Formats: sequence, C-alpha cells, structure tokens
Amino acid sequence: MMKSLSPVKINLVLTVMLLLVCRAYGQDKPITIKISGSRQTQTEIYKASEAAGFGLGAQMNFRLLKGLEVQLKVNYDYLALSQNNVLDEWDWDYWEKTYIDFLPGTNAQTVNKSLTYTSADSIYSAVFDPTQRLKELRLMSGLEYNFPLSKRIKLFLGIDAGVSLFFRELQMNEHWTKRFKIDSLSTTKFDYEFQYDLLHFAPTKKGSKLFAAPRLGFRLTLNPSLDFDLAAHYIHYLNWNEFAGIRLTHGHEWFPLKSKFLVSFGLVFKY
Repeated sequence: MMKSLSPVKINLVLTVMLLLVCRAYGQDKPITIKISGSRQTQTEIYKASEAAGFGLGAQMNFRLLKGLEVQLKVNYDYLALSQNNVLDEWDWDYWEKTYIDFLPGTNAQTVNKSLTYTSADSIYSAVFDPTQRLKELRLMSGLEYNFPLSKRIKLFLGIDAGVSLFFRELQMNEHWTKRFKIDSLSTTKFDYEFQYDLLHFAPTKKGSKLFAAPRLGFRLTLNPSLDFDLAAHYIHYLNWNEFAGIRLTHGHEWFPLKSKFLVSFGLVFKY
C-alpha cells in the first residue's frame, strides 16, 4: 500500500533543513525580507485556452557566502481561466445528473457544448456562462546569487523548488428569460420578457503539485535599508508525484497548468 506524505510536511522538512543551514553558516550574516507583487500568465495551452492573473508574496533571505543567499518564500497566486470544455472535464454530478434533468428536451452533453437552452414552447431560454479560477498557495525555498553591476545595481540569478497547494473553482452564471403573453390584442406570440439570473457553485477541485522555478532579475539600492527589485520567473510544474512508494502530491490530475511566466516587483528591507 502506497504511503502518503502531505505537501505541508514535505515543505516543513525542507524549511527545517534550511534553517539548520542558516543557523550553522549564517548566524552573523545579514537578513533581508521582501514583499512582492506579480503579474502572471500560462506559457502554453494545456487545459485552459487562457490563464492570467496576479500574485502576492513574502520571502526571507539569509546570506551564506558573499553574493550567495538562501531563501524561504510563500506566495499566493490567483488566475482567471478560460476553457471551452470545462463542464465536460469537471464531472459535476449535481449539474449532469440532477439539474439538467429539470430542463425537458435537452441533456448535459448538449448544454455543455452549446451553453444555451430553449424550451420546446419557447417560453424559457437560458445562456450559461461558466467562470473558472485557480488559487495557489506556493511554499518554496531556494538559492540566489548576486552580481554587482554598479554601486547601486545588482543582477541576480536564482532557483526555487517547492509545493503548490491549489484550489480550482468553477461557478455557473445562468441568465434566464421567461416570456409571457399579456396583451390579448397583440398579434405576437409573446409581448413581455422577464429576465433573471442564477448562480451555482461546483465542488472545488483541490490538491498539490511540485514545481521548480528559475528566475533572473535586477535590484536597485534606494538607501542603506531599502532596495527595489524587478524579476522574471518561469514556473515549471513537475510530474513527479511519488518517490520510493510514498505519494508526494494528490489531485494532480485536476491541475490545469504545465507552466507559467510571471514578472514580479518588490521592496527589499535589509537588516
């Protein structure tokens, strides 16, 4: 039987190991704290045709050697996804096996494809608009090396590795129209329309995914206690889900990205 090791425990082990390294080699070294924001997008089409959003992050750096630092990071990422076949993939029992049965003359496959419905008597019609989001809590650690370009500007290279705890959400916005015959003298079949909206929430798909993330950036010294940096990051999600019979991640089949690119900007506080 395969054992399962939670992503939080994996990251906790990595964090403890890094803290021990920092304790052994970096007790008398400077510490920096960075608060950052980012814009991000997927780099290739996988499940979603489009995926773009923003991120917020915090990190702590410990200097090991001149120019070399070890980092601990936490990031929250939010992406809006566009996907034509999301209802077919989601396997939403309430939608496919219960709700659509209340709409005579159609089935889940037809509605999922057309995202529309009209009753046989034309009294009712609807347009369905699914909205999909991906939320990630990325826990990671890494190394960074700085190259001074001038007195105030540095170039830095780095790589991170960690785990993403993800939550993939889907909500269905429904725009309904009901038609009435009010004026008995009217020659049209219907002379009044009443419109209303409904909102359904699908069960959240959640799990974890390992990733590696190289980066390249510039850092500008603003004053002795504060820097500003700008960096480009490439996040590659790994298909490495188990090791030596121990499951490292779960729910990876629901993760909608293979990789993404982000540009970050941040303030670095030096202590």
